[in-house]
Amino acid sequence: MGEVDEFFCPNEACPDYGKRGKGNIVLKERYGKQNTALLRCKTCKRTFSENRGTPFFGLHTPKETVLRAMAMLVEKGSIRGTARAMGVDKDTVVSWLKRAGAHCEEVTDYLLKDLKLSQVQIDEIWTFIKKRTKI
Repeated sequence: MGEVDEFFCPNEACPDYGKRGKGNIVLKERYGKQNTALLRCKTCKRTFSENRGTPFFGLHTPKETVLRAMAMLVEKGSIRGTARAMGVDKDTVVSWLKRAGAHCEEVTDYLLKDLKLSQVQIDEIWTFIKKRTKI
């Protein structure tokens, strides 16, 4: 986890909802095998996971494992091959892929509806992200 300033309160009723860097988010504790941060908003007193709103929320698998599998899947294009290489069941890879796809769909819907971007603009954003995140 990075700085707590990168997070914002996800409680829509909170006066600091959606505002980053306000100093209201603090680390309450860490939990689980992945040492996940449980964060607390000092404004509304609500707690939330650092993984809330991500495809990793509720997973018991390390993020790095899922990300490595997704990168392998994109490069190789084979669910079964990715599963064999990662040492997991193919249904696990499919589950991770569905989570990632649903999250991408939510982000794209947000960009289309809330920011009123065109599909071409959204495609340009994804292309930019892809170019910037190549390993």
